[in-house]
Amino acid sequence: MAFFIVYMPKDSAQKKERVIMLMLIGMLSILVVFFGSLVLKTHREFKNFQARENRVETKLTQARKEFTQKEAYLTRLLEDPEFLERVARERLGYARPDELIFRFADEP
Repeated sequence: MAFFIVYMPKDSAQKKERVIMLMLIGMLSILVVFFGSLVLKTHREFKNFQARENRVETKLTQARKEFTQKEAYLTRLLEDPEFLERVARERLGYARPDELIFRFADEP
């Protein structure tokens, strides 16, 4: 086996080391920028998903309140005959056989 030793002048070796070092620093900088942009994009998506989750949670809370109110209204309709009669009179315009209903226009 033969080994060849190449002799480079000191300036040439230092220039080569500098070029390699600059290339490595450049590649490292490019990688940092690339992965930094990925992290930034992921963070923005995460914030968007958090905002969306908050909006959906708000809607869900509101829907649950509305459901509870409607459930209480239905329970009252089913269990309270006076309330049922009042609702039927007001909303449907029902009257007892011996009653007369007068309706007035809202216009002046």
